[in-house]
Amino acid sequence: MKLPIKKEYFDLIKSGKKKMEFRDAHITFICEETGETMRKEIIGAALNRRYGRLPDVLEDDHIIEFELS
Repeated sequence: MKLPIKKEYFDLIKSGKKKMEFRDAHITFICEETGETMRKEIIGAALNRRYGRLPDVLEDDHIIEFELS
């Protein structure tokens, strides 16, 4: 996941002084073929160890699961 962040916050995270990050609770999906966008609110989230067959684009041992509205 790549999240743009201002340099002052980047430096605080890098130094270990900032431990929490807050973002709006929605995801905007963009169709690769048509460019159509769709915004969905996130109503739940969980952090889990990777399990089962998941898309190859997921690289980490832990994944974030989002429950969409």
